[in-house]
Amino acid sequence: MAAPLGRDTLPDQWSYGVCRDGRVFFINDKTHTTTWLHPRTGEPVNSGHMIRSDLPRGWEEGFTDEGASYFIK
Repeated sequence: MAAPLGRDTLPDQWSYGVCRDGRVFFINDKTHTTTWLHPRTGEPVNSGHMIRSDLPRGWEEGFTDEGASYFIK
């Protein structure tokens, strides 16, 4: 299971983005490279929400820490 975002702080010169499907990627602003793995932990990270193509426009699906889904508009 992927670690939740915010579990560890990012090193200097790193930022992150979130894909439409909820996957988090990390950007090394110095080298202009990206990775799916958190630069400190080496683990993938889950944003806790995703935009699904089967939901009405503007809606996203979120997940609690326990794994229950909920919907966000």
